[in-house]
Amino acid sequence: MAVLDATPDKLDLLIAAQGAKTGPDWLEALRAAGRDGFRALGLPTPRQEDWRNLRLNALYGQSFAAADAAAPRLTWAHLQPILPKGLDCDRIAMVNGVFSDDLSAVGELPDGVVVAGLSQALATAPDRVHAVLGQVARGDRDGFAALNQAALADGAAVLVPRGVELARPVHLLHHALAPRMPVVAQPRIVIDLADNARATVIEHWRGLAGETAFVNATVEIRLGHGAKLTLIRLQTSGEKGFHIDRLASSVAGDAELDMIQIDLGGRLSRHTLDVALEGRGAAATLDGLFAIGAEQQTDTRSNVEHRARDCRLSQTWKGVAGGRARGIFNGRVHVLPGAIGTDAEMSSRNLLASREAEILPKPELEIHADEVKCAHGATVGAISEQELFYLRSRGLDAAEGRRILTRAFAEEIVDRLPFEAFREQVSGWVDRHMAQTVLTETVAKEATA
Repeated sequence: MAVLDATPDKLDLLIAAQGAKTGPDWLEALRAAGRDGFRALGLPTPRQEDWRNLRLNALYGQSFAAADAAAPRLTWAHLQPILPKGLDCDRIAMVNGVFSDDLSAVGELPDGVVVAGLSQALATAPDRVHAVLGQVARGDRDGFAALNQAALADGAAVLVPRGVELARPVHLLHHALAPRMPVVAQPRIVIDLADNARATVIEHWRGLAGETAFVNATVEIRLGHGAKLTLIRLQTSGEKGFHIDRLASSVAGDAELDMIQIDLGGRLSRHTLDVALEGRGAAATLDGLFAIGAEQQTDTRSNVEHRARDCRLSQTWKGVAGGRARGIFNGRVHVLPGAIGTDAEMSSRNLLASREAEILPKPELEIHADEVKCAHGATVGAISEQELFYLRSRGLDAAEGRRILTRAFAEEIVDRLPFEAFREQVSGWVDRHMAQTVLTETVAKEATA
């Protein structure tokens, strides 16, 4: 068992919990750089600006075992309720950070396309993995990033050659299992779309109620000229789960990253989004929703760098917090010298569903170029009593009125999801989570008032 704390002295045990294996010299060099980085950085503390609002004491001090010690077993029957409805997908399943051949299902693919576990891709297409792995994501970003790099072993890879469009979405399912003891998992996901390639990828980070698992993940994305990636990110960990991930993306000229993130689960979750718009005409649409209640915490830190002319960003982040939950959104737009013609818009809109909940938005602009159009804004408010009164005057009780108004607030992000049946499925997950976690205490207080 390894105790997670803010010092690097447990490094070997934490890496063993992932089971990092040997490999080519370049891979071991990446791991060594991660080990050195972790020893230098340690884990983040609230004294660091990027982490000061997240109460990490909920995670630190926990003891985690190697994932293999839990001997988890899953079957297709366990996965059926969470598979995307109405979609014929190529699926890569990971359990506690390790590729599962039994739970994965990949059909016939166009020539040159790789959809596989990272360990598989390292064996069958090492040069293509080498061209991306560790080239976009920074292992020195923080102690968690360094730890993931030190433990590099498995995860998933989606590699699409020039001009190819994937006909089916790719479903990357990570299932954390800790039936007998807390475990740590550190998967790495690599997505590489060459020039003018197209793909839709669905990431789903999943955990079970009552189980304590810590997922420390890195997602590394490279988009070539004119490529387009539609990326859907779902986080539905169990109420005792801890989830930390970093997404690093390099977007070339005229390429587009279209991302939708929905964050519902976990006792504590943290998402770091680093997007570099590298070439002229690069674009990103980054939309997200978090809905939290009880004692949950979630923190998203977004950093978008405009490094070339005529790049575009549209970002809308919405949050709903009930109970004594704490939600954090820090969005930064950085326009570098020479990035004229930048068009960037960011908004953070938030709804407090109880008096004890907190939401802390912080949008930022840093502009070092002329002839740009940039705007940002943030709001935090409570459910409108006037709107609630209107619904009650039409015969609805207060609890149902709050559910309707909260659902309407979240609808803008959920409705952005593609594929009708899948969108309705995720909408149902959001509705149930709102009713069971976000609004539970408020509704109970009103019922007894």
